[in-house]
Amino acid sequence: MTNALVLRQAEPTAQAWQKRFGYTLVVSPSWDLPGDKTLFVASKCAPPWRLLEAGFGLLDRWDVAAPLWRYGLLAKDIGGPSERERTAKVIRDLRQLLYAHEILFVKASPDGRRFLETWLAECQGTTDPRLAFLRALHLVKPLFCALPRSWLADEAQRAQQDAKSSVPTPSLPPEIRMPHSRPALGGLVKVEIGPGRFVTCRPGEEAQVKAVFKEQAMRRGDRRRLVNAH
Repeated sequence: MTNALVLRQAEPTAQAWQKRFGYTLVVSPSWDLPGDKTLFVASKCAPPWRLLEAGFGLLDRWDVAAPLWRYGLLAKDIGGPSERERTAKVIRDLRQLLYAHEILFVKASPDGRRFLETWLAECQGTTDPRLAFLRALHLVKPLFCALPRSWLADEAQRAQQDAKSSVPTPSLPPEIRMPHSRPALGGLVKVEIGPGRFVTCRPGEEAQVKAVFKEQAMRRGDRRRLVNAH
């Protein structure tokens, strides 16, 4: 299987990494899938070089993978009223976290291709791409892997991003640490978010990441109970 990296602008170190791992390297605005597994990296966004092998490995099982965007911002907090209403009709509950399409892994599977086509179609006009992303996930239902924010940018970049947001990022006491975590590649730790389900994050982010996935699981459980009640 071929792994491809699609950049929107030239990256000085890209060729060195391409030679090291044998990626297909493309600099283009296209959303074509040049490989069996493709990573799209937005302009002005640093590729997570040391995590690429792990990211492509996730696509052995998943159709799509992308990092969480901001822990403190939900779908109900962005976009215009009409688009939020339209999104709510698709995803039911706007109290959902948003994803960073700036780092987007897509497998050239039927559902991977359908998700990409659906998301791009949902992005037409003046729509918010992050709300469009959620709608596409719910319309297509690909096997989707939510990655921690540490895949999106380094710590300094994330702090700068949060400073621009009017919604503060929730913080947990430093003494709270995640059970069931173990070392991972690149100085990260692997965190168990469910039986046999792991994600990676930076040391110290374990509790926050597990809290996020626990909240998502509780919301899914609430929706299932609501559906069963009817």
